[in-house]
Amino acid sequence: MRGRSVILVLIGSLFHWSAVAQYASFAGKFQVDQIKGCAPFTITVTPNPVFPCDNSNPCAAFYENTTVSEPLITPPFTHTYTQPGKYTLRVLRSTVYDSIKIEVVSNIAPQFDVYTCDNYEVFVQINDSNYDEYVIDYNDGSPQVTVPPSGTHSYNYGSPTTRTVTVRGRNLNAADNCAEAGIIVTPLMTLPAPTITLLEVLDASTIRLELDTQPNILYKLGIATNNATTFQQLKTIYNTTVDTVVNLKTDANYYCFQLVAFDPCSNTPINSSVICSANLDLSARNNVIDVRWTTAVAAGTTFSLNRSASDGTVLITTPSASPYADMGITCGIDYCYQLTVNYANGSSSVSSSRCETGFSTDIPTTIENITAVVGDNSVVLDWQTDADFIPAEFTIEKSIQGNYSLRATTTQNLFADDEYRVEDASCYRIRYKDVCDNQSLLSPEACPIRLSATLLKDNSISLTWTPYSGWTNGVSGYTVEKYTQDGILLLTFAVGNTTAYVDASDDLNYQTFVYVVRATATDPTIGNSVSNRVAILKDPNLFHPTAFTPNGDNLNDNFTVFGQYVAGFEMKIFNRWGELLFTTDNIQTGWDGTFRGNEMPEGTYAFIAHITDRAGRTFKRSGSVLLLRKD
Repeated sequence: MRGRSVILVLIGSLFHWSAVAQYASFAGKFQVDQIKGCAPFTITVTPNPVFPCDNSNPCAAFYENTTVSEPLITPPFTHTYTQPGKYTLRVLRSTVYDSIKIEVVSNIAPQFDVYTCDNYEVFVQINDSNYDEYVIDYNDGSPQVTVPPSGTHSYNYGSPTTRTVTVRGRNLNAADNCAEAGIIVTPLMTLPAPTITLLEVLDASTIRLELDTQPNILYKLGIATNNATTFQQLKTIYNTTVDTVVNLKTDANYYCFQLVAFDPCSNTPINSSVICSANLDLSARNNVIDVRWTTAVAAGTTFSLNRSASDGTVLITTPSASPYADMGITCGIDYCYQLTVNYANGSSSVSSSRCETGFSTDIPTTIENITAVVGDNSVVLDWQTDADFIPAEFTIEKSIQGNYSLRATTTQNLFADDEYRVEDASCYRIRYKDVCDNQSLLSPEACPIRLSATLLKDNSISLTWTPYSGWTNGVSGYTVEKYTQDGILLLTFAVGNTTAYVDASDDLNYQTFVYVVRATATDPTIGNSVSNRVAILKDPNLFHPTAFTPNGDNLNDNFTVFGQYVAGFEMKIFNRWGELLFTTDNIQTGWDGTFRGNEMPEGTYAFIAHITDRAGRTFKRSGSVLLLRKD
């Protein structure tokens, strides 16, 4: 007993009694002002005056369940708990303890909403139960209001002045130190009607809504399936202008929505206009895609259909009703459609996108116009196809001496045959498959122009060629082009529809000529077909007189060998005994019938002429000439 009494005296001497103390320790040796509060939670420890704690009687306090103490010398003493939890506060003097339980709770700001009502009234809804009670302050000088967890309260401001409504949580038998939260609100005389401005189907289960709403108004979203009348409340909406509705079946149904501005003070609704999704479906048939949709149609509703395609084309049309037959379909192209429903109030409903591939069973149009341009041991073919069909692959067949076989396949409407030979008399036929795997018939034969040339005795050139076949409307005419060996165009001859021409034109500047024949199509949209190139080398065409009369009358006074395209010349004159009488390397210089200044007698003389033409060819001419002397 003595020991216990000593302890009581020692502990009691640490403290003096304070009027603010409310909760006594287990042994009554000290008091605290609060035993429960929100973090951070500050308590004040007031000792019992019977048991002082001073320099003569040092004491220690253990606040947070640890072995670390704080000295207690001059009361009162305070301590702040920063972390939520349950603590045993112990005070020690010598070996004697006294204690009390302290509880620190999380400092959580209350969750609540403030809804505006008609006539400047507001409605407060507490949304949590973390505290024993909640204190509402309307911050207009009116008394604070206490409500239970998840409680409600309405209040009339009487004017449209913007206010901040604050709420704090409070526990019984605890400090009133918990955090408060505030919401700014502007009271309204009348709640405005809401609008759903945009409905957008995002995928097979989701619809997104854009809303014309105002802060602090409680909205209720209603939904009806495949009708626009039997609405069920789906959710409440508050302080947002966008909402997403999930877990739908938009591929099988259409959904209508109505937004209600709700007055919780008077339990009265204000309804928006109805807006509905559109369930879009596609079906493809030959050269057509049918677009169908189901939705609820209100007065003043119009439709806009947007089509995009894999070939980059875009179509926007305004069908009056479902279904809509899209006739502008090309086989093998992917088409995607999206429907927009336009309401009279300016709202829009956008469907999800649906895609379908066009197909056709139509046989592609036969290729009718093939143009052939012959080069050196090659021919280039190009052709036209019907724009209504998209080729996937062309097949080219080639004949040699009338026998056809597969030559090549290509995806282009152009083919270069580097195995073409004029002497083979080849022709070509082409067919193609379109992107829907439909195959055309074989085209008519396309036979390149085969040109040949013959040098006639008078050095004129005879040209003949095969008529061009490959164009449906035929050839309007042929043109012969005459070039130098270096490719300089000299002359052109329009020869009509004939397939032969003799070039008797005389041109001593060039010895070699190159000829090409061009066929012009009757259809002006088709390019020319061109023959092979033929080069002709003309002969020097040497000739000489059989007699000459060197009598000074300037008529046939000299013997000369004449020729064309002469690059080198040498001529010698001999008498009947083989004696050399005259020699020259100039074709313009002839023999005047003299030898060493003396006139030679009449008679027959022999000559030998060696000539080199511009092509480097050599020629020899020899013969006799009769010298006559006439007065």
